[in-house]
Amino acid sequence: MKTILDFFANNFETCVWLAVILVALIPTLESKIAIPFAMSSLVWGNSALPAWQAFLFAFLGSMLPAYFALLLGRLFRKHTTGFVSEKLKKRYKNKSIMLEKQNSSFKKYVLLCSFVALPIPLTGVWTGSLIAGMSSLKKGYSMIAITIGALISSGIITLLCTVFESSITYILLASLIIIIAFLALDLLLNIIRSARKGDKSERKHFKKISLKKEKDLA
Repeated sequence: MKTILDFFANNFETCVWLAVILVALIPTLESKIAIPFAMSSLVWGNSALPAWQAFLFAFLGSMLPAYFALLLGRLFRKHTTGFVSEKLKKRYKNKSIMLEKQNSSFKKYVLLCSFVALPIPLTGVWTGSLIAGMSSLKKGYSMIAITIGALISSGIITLLCTVFESSITYILLASLIIIIAFLALDLLLNIIRSARKGDKSERKHFKKISLKKEKDLA
């Protein structure tokens, strides 16, 4: 962790805003990490950004890939090839189905906005954009909902860092630990699900072989 922080401090000291945008571009991290990262005096010393600049650059950075991610979701909905795209489609398809089940267009966009607005692990602009892309929602309205969600999420994190300004470094570290823990748990659950599916497939295979042998003997 110290090596990563030193890398940013040594290479982006004169352009902290660029480092913040680059961090905000990363899926899962986005403004949840970019804002406390921008305001942390442990990383930047006197070059740490004030709250409004941290908010602005983190928001801009998180929104840059939004339209690309939405188009990527459209692509996965129409064409799915390869292990990676199959996994991504399965991950976000259920959430897009949840959107489609809403009985009014307004509720669909509000729910999409909430996927982006909640500053918790495995939510954010990337998640919302991919979900929107896999649904039948209109791209223009989806982008508006995603933008509002990103503003709310960035606002919540900025407010938190402003109120607890003396603990920004702890907020940064705690956020990173929580995200890593969630990703590790998600990976573990996927491995368990895959193992269970493998066991079921094997049992079915052995059952078919047993039935075939019984028919041959009869």
